[in-house]
Amino acid sequence: MTSLAAVVCFVSCHTGPADHFAVFAEELEKKGYQVRIYASGPALKKFEERSIGVEPFDLDKTSENEAVAYIAKRCARASVVITDVGHAFQAVLHKSLAEEAPSVLRLAYYDNPEPYVPGNYSETAAKVMRAADRVLFANANLAGEPIYEAPGKAVELDNRKRFGVGYYPLSQAEKIALRRQSEHLTLRSQIFHQCGLEESGQTLLVYAGGNNEEYFSKAFPAFLRFLSLASQTADLSNYVVLLQQHPGAAKLNRDGQLLANWLTQNQGKSLPRFCVSRTTFENAEVAADVILYYQTSMGPQFVLAGIPVIQTGHNCYEDVLIKNHLCPSAVNENELLACLQNLRRDGTVSREMIAQALGFHLDWPERLDQSIRH
Repeated sequence: MTSLAAVVCFVSCHTGPADHFAVFAEELEKKGYQVRIYASGPALKKFEERSIGVEPFDLDKTSENEAVAYIAKRCARASVVITDVGHAFQAVLHKSLAEEAPSVLRLAYYDNPEPYVPGNYSETAAKVMRAADRVLFANANLAGEPIYEAPGKAVELDNRKRFGVGYYPLSQAEKIALRRQSEHLTLRSQIFHQCGLEESGQTLLVYAGGNNEEYFSKAFPAFLRFLSLASQTADLSNYVVLLQQHPGAAKLNRDGQLLANWLTQNQGKSLPRFCVSRTTFENAEVAADVILYYQTSMGPQFVLAGIPVIQTGHNCYEDVLIKNHLCPSAVNENELLACLQNLRRDGTVSREMIAQALGFHLDWPERLDQSIRH
């Protein structure tokens, strides 16, 4: 396969890989590839925000079979099709292409830096990876390590080739760090205004929401419970919590409803004020005094941008930040209070250490090119 003759199709349903695919498309076009992008849901919005032309498809308004037939027909003459792994639609698409267009090289792209992700992501990812010809990993370290579909249950990928691309959007963290130097106070004031709050020196806690069952049923309720219990012994009124919903979760608003129910049941002067964000995730990062999260592939970005970070939820998730002692974990109200009172605010972290943990390689464009060649 020569790059000048190759057509590469990206099929994206989620925002994380959409960010990666946008960068990959630009690099591949530089190398002479023809690139086409098909996007649905939150991924479509992400491409539109970046002013990248895509062909949309709607998984909410069409049946899975109709959507698969639609995309498969458009990708049937491509040399390579690359999908994300977070939506069950992708597994069906790979199987359809295997039958209808067997000459197409089908790749599954695992964008998360962790070998296991709570919720249904890993279970779905396993199905997509098994249906593909090859698996590409953003974290190059994972190309040679077990990947899990459930705790203790490794994904059997048989003889499928595994490639470590070695990509992570480190430049995005640098951009946010620079914006925090010049825009932090302005954006913070705008958020307080949008929330109808007066500024009086409060600490703005941005809670980075998730979009899986473990987050909705365990992690976020645990965080709210910690606040209820902590407020019984400590005054939390000087904190403002901004719920920054995951793009894929905002439509159904499950965490927003959980928060609304919690607020009706918990009233008191010692509780923090809450607000559901109406700004972009990037603006929230710029404005944040602290970011709270349970599981997100954006965690390393927070730290690299110099933002104090706390992982909090029903248990400790051993992600890149926790494994490398880059942020604390709080699994009860006392630990959360202690973390808030003893935040690391110097912003000094080893970029090299994080890059190594993320399996990042400077030559990722060449690695990507090699991974899609026959």
